[in-house]
Amino acid sequence: MSEKKDLLAFSSNSFDDPPPYESITVLSAPLHQQLHGKRIILASTSPRRKRLLQQMGFTTFEIQAPNISETIDPSLDLMPWEYCVEMASSKALCVYKLLVDTSPPPALILAADTVVLSGNTMLKKPRSQSEQLAILKRLRDSKYPHKVFTGIAVIVPLKVPIQPGYNLRTHVEESEVTFDTTISDDFLEAYVSCGEGADKAGGYGIQGYGALLVESIKGDYTNIIVNF
Repeated sequence: MSEKKDLLAFSSNSFDDPPPYESITVLSAPLHQQLHGKRIILASTSPRRKRLLQQMGFTTFEIQAPNISETIDPSLDLMPWEYCVEMASSKALCVYKLLVDTSPPPALILAADTVVLSGNTMLKKPRSQSEQLAILKRLRDSKYPHKVFTGIAVIVPLKVPIQPGYNLRTHVEESEVTFDTTISDDFLEAYVSCGEGADKAGGYGIQGYGALLVESIKGDYTNIIVNF
């Protein structure tokens, strides 16, 4: 059987979920108790981020897609970790402005953005299958691991009329991924053809068939799967 057939023969169900949070008892955590019954907004339509929140015990949250352009003025000359934080903050602020006057007002708004850094090049979502294939070849052929940065932004609206009306906190998570250098071009073409990775920074999803491209990771696995 060819590599292409081998790839497409895998069941997607094999890669649906990340490893369980065996050591986390989030249901009894103070933050979870404090937010119980409150209005929580996920500023993303990513099924991967939705699933992560559910696995952490947050099952009654709303999803609101931010209506913003996923580009930032190049003249700002941001580093990748700054870029993803700025983008996540923009998403959270967009949803805050949309929902702040609704009743009841949201207690917390969560947004995230992910970029991939290969060498000195920041990789975002591919715009075509040919670009996706070129990105995957670049990651495979690189002598060094590529880095995955996820910026997280959390907005908590204030109860008192103090400008700007909210608290904003941000965080950046970094992981390193090494591709299997023995993966053939045919294998990469098959991966692109299966449709996975077209909507993800770096052109692959490690929680799906993309796991077959990876030799090793360093850092948080969930940082890589939240990539969208």
